[in-house]
Amino acid sequence: MRILVVNKFWYRRAGLERVMFDEIRWLENAGHEVAHFSTLHPENQPSPWSDYFVPYLEIGPDSTLVPRQRALAAARMFWNGAAARQFTRILADFRPDVVHVHGIHRQISPSLLVIARRRGVPVVQSLHDYHAICSAGDLLLGGRHACEPPRCGGVNVIPCVAHKCVQHSRTKSVLAATELLSRRWLTRGPSLVDAFISPSEYLARVVSAGGGIQAHMHIIPNAVPCAPDSTSATRSDFFVYAGRLSREKGLNTLFKAVELAGVRLIVAGDGPLRQTLAAAKPAGVTMVGRVGGDEVDALLRDCRAAVVPSEWAENAPMAVLEPMALGRPVIATRMGGIPEQIRDGLDGILTTSGDVLELAAAMGLLAQDPALAARLGRSARDRVASRFSPARHTASLMRVYSSIVAGGADSTALL
Repeated sequence: MRILVVNKFWYRRAGLERVMFDEIRWLENAGHEVAHFSTLHPENQPSPWSDYFVPYLEIGPDSTLVPRQRALAAARMFWNGAAARQFTRILADFRPDVVHVHGIHRQISPSLLVIARRRGVPVVQSLHDYHAICSAGDLLLGGRHACEPPRCGGVNVIPCVAHKCVQHSRTKSVLAATELLSRRWLTRGPSLVDAFISPSEYLARVVSAGGGIQAHMHIIPNAVPCAPDSTSATRSDFFVYAGRLSREKGLNTLFKAVELAGVRLIVAGDGPLRQTLAAAKPAGVTMVGRVGGDEVDALLRDCRAAVVPSEWAENAPMAVLEPMALGRPVIATRMGGIPEQIRDGLDGILTTSGDVLELAAAMGLLAQDPALAARLGRSARDRVASRFSPARHTASLMRVYSSIVAGGADSTALL
């Protein structure tokens, strides 16, 4: 099959790109041909299809654009003419059987969906966050508090604007809310997608209830390969947090729990809270900054357990699956799609979001009982091998592709 994969970034920016690049590799290993469409971001990985990529304009807090460029970037959120032209070219040259869209909002725009529909090419879209129903994409009211059930809906985006949900800016919240309304009601982007893929039942349920989809929804959990030596016993008693250093990740709660439990924690990652956390970290915490994937794997192989103390509704975080695949248990909050990944007491421990005492107790338990940690880790690896394997994930993808190419997407969720 010929598959055209679309995303606004072509480098490993976050979990979305990790999932996308893994899918591409697995599809190509299975004999399928995959083409790429993205923006020309300076950190992009090499692509043989980069001649088709469109200019990237940074519109986030680090933007250095002059006013005229900012106006152009804002206009492209609603309709990116350059992307529409280049996408038309790659459709004509590559002639894909299916287009698989990941993240296109704000940079590439729904223009691609319109072009694909005009050309009769079926479209699959993977949902990685809540942008289908939330202008900020994270279901955090004002960027601080869980927004569930979502306060915005239909044509009502007033809560987003009132609480400055996008980068704590009223102007950016107005712009993002207007883009969401345009995508839903003017270009009618959701109706141009033949099938949606969600990695968790939670995300599928929330987005469907919010009216963010108008096509068949398929549940395909994220996947990760198990390392051959991942059943080795724990070699150290420290815990690991690997991820973004931002408020919604629950790091302030984690640091308090570490101090209370008297355990050691290694923090790998970077983000807006790096300096604040470095200044406030307790004695048991070591911050190593942003490190490569191999270094993260080495830390996870040696640790007692990984910790994912998120205080927002994580969809299906790879930060949970990656240590499990290495035979390590995970202590995580009982939020979003995480309970679909971890069986409490079998593969790890689930705690209440923001509860310092509960998190400290979980870490203390595994610190004092290495045999329990090893048993949970073995169960975690077995669960990844059976439910979250690349082979199962790829087979599910192919069933979705085949169903919409045949002209009749099956409404049955693929589990």
